[in-house]
Amino acid sequence: MYRNLVAASALALGLAGCSLGISQDSASPHSEFKAPVAFKDAYATVIRQSNNCLRSTDNAYRVIPELNEGAQTAVVRVLAPYTDNEMSRVDLKAAGDKSTDVRIVMWGKGTWDAAAMRAMQDAIYYSITSCSTYMPLDPRPPVKPSRDLPK
Repeated sequence: MYRNLVAASALALGLAGCSLGISQDSASPHSEFKAPVAFKDAYATVIRQSNNCLRSTDNAYRVIPELNEGAQTAVVRVLAPYTDNEMSRVDLKAAGDKSTDVRIVMWGKGTWDAAAMRAMQDAIYYSITSCSTYMPLDPRPPVKPSRDLPK
């Protein structure tokens, strides 16, 4: 009994000590742009991209889409298990028939790093999901993924 109590206390202290999720002080990687894509197409792509690339290898993270058709706005969030901290957030707003205002925010570490943010941008812009960005003509500087890849 005491061993379980000590283990639970240590876990709680460990989780409290590390910052998990999007930072409230705008330190997390973020991007804002206008995509030449219809709002509903952008929304569907963000859901697919989040499910395919941002749920982690064990799929423990949840993708929560929220659509307001009347206001033509949407939010797609990826939440951490147990804490429900936001790991990624994409806000969408229709800006015409074939244009969508997009704001992407990622945690900044692991699966949710700046490279994942760039992959989400490309997924929305080109309506093709991919966990990496492959656009060679992109003038933005390349972002190296922070996660270790298998050898």
